[in-house]
Amino acid sequence: MNILLIEDNPSDKELVSIYLRDVYSGKSTLFTADSLAKGLQLIRTNPIDIIILDLSLPDSWGLETFNKLHAQVLGIPIIVLTGLEDETMGTDAVKMGAQDFLIKGKVKAKGFQRSINYSIERHKLIQALSSKAKELQEKTDSLQKEKQKLALAHKIAKIGSWEWDLVNGNITWSDELFDLHEMKRQNEPLSFDQLLAQIHPDDRKGILDVITKSKETAKPVSFYYRIIRNDGSIRTFYSLGEVIVNEAGKPIKVIGTRQDVTERMQEEEMQKLAMAATKSFNSVIIAKKDGTIEWVNEGFIKLTGYTFDEVKNTRGEILRRGEATGISQDNKHYNIVIRRKIPTTYESKNYTKDGREYWTITTLTPVLDNNGKVRRIIAIDTDITQRKQMEEDLRRANNIADELLDKTNKVIGDLKLAKKELEESMQVKEQFLANMSHEIRTPMNAIIGFTQQLQKTSQTPEQKQYIDIIKTSGENLLVIINDILDFSKLRSGKINFEKIKFSLQETISSLTKLLQPKAHDKNLTLHTDIDKQINDNLIGDPTRLNQILTNLLSNAIKFTKEGEIKIGVEMVKEDEQNIELKFSVIDSGIGIPEEKLPTIFEAFTQASSATTRKFGGTGLGLAIVKQLVQHQGGEITVNSKVGKGSVFSFTLSFKKGNEQIKKKTDMTTEFSKVMPIEGLKVLLVEDNELNAMLAKKVLGDWNWKVELAENGFTALEKAKQNGFDVVLMDIQLPGMDGYETTRRIRNEFQEPQKNVAIIAMTAHAMVGEEEKCLEAGMDGYISKPFEPENLYTKIVTAVSIKGKEQESAHQYLDKTSVAKHTDLTYLKGIANGSNEFIIQMLTIFIEQTPRSLEQMDEALKNQDWKSLRLIVHKTKPSIMFAGLKEIADDLPLLENYAAEESHIDKIPTLVEKIKHTCNEGIFELKEELEKLKQNIG
Repeated sequence: MNILLIEDNPSDKELVSIYLRDVYSGKSTLFTADSLAKGLQLIRTNPIDIIILDLSLPDSWGLETFNKLHAQVLGIPIIVLTGLEDETMGTDAVKMGAQDFLIKGKVKAKGFQRSINYSIERHKLIQALSSKAKELQEKTDSLQKEKQKLALAHKIAKIGSWEWDLVNGNITWSDELFDLHEMKRQNEPLSFDQLLAQIHPDDRKGILDVITKSKETAKPVSFYYRIIRNDGSIRTFYSLGEVIVNEAGKPIKVIGTRQDVTERMQEEEMQKLAMAATKSFNSVIIAKKDGTIEWVNEGFIKLTGYTFDEVKNTRGEILRRGEATGISQDNKHYNIVIRRKIPTTYESKNYTKDGREYWTITTLTPVLDNNGKVRRIIAIDTDITQRKQMEEDLRRANNIADELLDKTNKVIGDLKLAKKELEESMQVKEQFLANMSHEIRTPMNAIIGFTQQLQKTSQTPEQKQYIDIIKTSGENLLVIINDILDFSKLRSGKINFEKIKFSLQETISSLTKLLQPKAHDKNLTLHTDIDKQINDNLIGDPTRLNQILTNLLSNAIKFTKEGEIKIGVEMVKEDEQNIELKFSVIDSGIGIPEEKLPTIFEAFTQASSATTRKFGGTGLGLAIVKQLVQHQGGEITVNSKVGKGSVFSFTLSFKKGNEQIKKKTDMTTEFSKVMPIEGLKVLLVEDNELNAMLAKKVLGDWNWKVELAENGFTALEKAKQNGFDVVLMDIQLPGMDGYETTRRIRNEFQEPQKNVAIIAMTAHAMVGEEEKCLEAGMDGYISKPFEPENLYTKIVTAVSIKGKEQESAHQYLDKTSVAKHTDLTYLKGIANGSNEFIIQMLTIFIEQTPRSLEQMDEALKNQDWKSLRLIVHKTKPSIMFAGLKEIADDLPLLENYAAEESHIDKIPTLVEKIKHTCNEGIFELKEELEKLKQNIG
């Protein structure tokens, strides 16, 4: 065996040589080369049986090395050598044609031997399979051509096929048979009565007798009959059928052919046929009534090799090596022709004069005199040797195909294994992105957080400029991180789209208000143009719509120096339930070169490198936009001219809402208007020193007491000994992560410690992270870097839901309640005298709560307990702000039942009670809202 090793590392080359000597003991010859070029030269000058290839060579690297070699040596099996870090590359090489791959440092001598033997045998098997498959395809194509020829012959010979199902009585005809009867082709089966109606009345009884006898004896059926066409003409047909029986011998089906033999029944036409037989390529014999041959044509002589004189006055027994033929007087086919005066057809094996075997299909046709008696017999032989051979070849091909199928199934098994390995590698990629997000967000939290703290201090103009640059750069980096994560989620398909009610006008209005300052800073005009005929109440995903438009508008502002930017929304089409809209973002910016338009939506693509240097960005924004649009069944396009601007347009379909959504009051509230609540004790679980310092500074500004735990074990000790109001839990901790720490607090602690509010404050931001935190037993989730306002809201909400005695923790609460069901003391306390804030909070509750109650009803109806739990969890804060203490204990109880899918019988009662109380509360709060508005007015 000649083995070629292409390896540039001397130690690896020597190790492989030792292995080969050990396992083959002088039975192999090893050729070595330290570059791809030298290896190819050895292949051209030496007979090589197998190649062992290192993918990393001085003159080539990676999969390109394999591609170059494989293209030159398709007939030689290749084994790929990779390092531990390149295992995925080895798998890819096998997919591209390598027989196997081995990992340096892990494989031993026996592994080399097994891989070489396996690769050689597998290569031989694949070549054999390829050859057999090609042979099978050629034979299949040849058989198909013969079938087409046969179908054409049937048409020419005016022969059609039929099938009669004796069980259900259905009769089916071939298209040729409908044409011969001059009937319209149809797919539905015919009944026997329909068939009988086509037959001449004088022939019907005889046909019935023949058919009845054939059904009783299960013997083949054949008969002549006449039909009357629609134009009144009469044609004569010959029908031949084979009876199919079941295992019990009972006839279940008759299959046969019918031929228009009108002309054959006429003497003059039969004489013309005999004259024409002289020029026929088929073999034609004209025999006397007794079956002796009186004439043959040239086709007979060419087919058999016998002259007319050699068969004259015989019945052709010489063709059967002395055995009887179809025109022998004791043959059944001869008797059919003589006694029944009808044609008959059969197949037979014959021998030529030189001994060659051949097959024919023979049709015997009687020639009648004027008195209707048989005068002669015409035998027409068609050579079907090739068809017979093809049938035999097909049988053998089927056997080969079965063998190939077995081997193919094995290959499929190998492919499934490779697919599994690929899926595992995708999981590794997802974990890498999660870790990357955590590792980058952790320092970003400190950078942005301390920058915010610096902004609160006195600064010189120069210091303020530097601090603003740091904050802007940090926020830009955070956008890039979020873009990468969004892109990863979209590519992996792990992103969900909501189907909720929303106001189109409100969504567009909120977006323009958000981006108006950026446009104003560049002296740009930002306005909207929404078709007034569009139904404002839609059902879809407003968050994703906002994300798409924000990206497009941010780009428009970024790349526009002067002029205007417009958001247009127009209706494409609608029906009673759905509406399709076209959104357009139009700017007067720098434009995009025409040659860049086809690739502008590709990932990491911008109009030019100058664009990247001048404006920044990753080139992921438009790729994310396109994915978001396409995942919702829409399409996005762009038209642009350099120096004149761009138009980005996309279409999305929405369902129409049944109710009009009221416009929300402007909810912009300065965080400084909410007075910090004093006296809370916070356990901060954080192992990063900078993040811990930042969190303690933010929490300390609110006059809250903070204790630090640097790991999960310390957190358990402190949480058990001290009474904390809230725990801020990092997820990635040394020793024991935040999930497990939370579970142990919930499962191992006693009251009241086990019910402490726990909020995840983590740099993990992958899809599904919040759900994992809630399932672990946490009460909230906030990602790093965090905004102090959001953190404050999360903590206050979680503490209030846990049922803390508000009087001990909050010094500013009003002791009075508004009405029977509602109590606004807590809301008034955190409002610090701001009626505007109270009005805004009440407006949110009144507008959003009915939708939440509808979602509860829908989840209950569908028994979707997971959705019900999430709805209740999200609804609790607003219900607690509204002071609906009557159901304060019912909400966590319902959430627990839904999470554990227990006490299912009690859930409907709880939902009904919550709905009733909330509706009563809404009625009371509307009155309170009117009073507050009058006082302000």
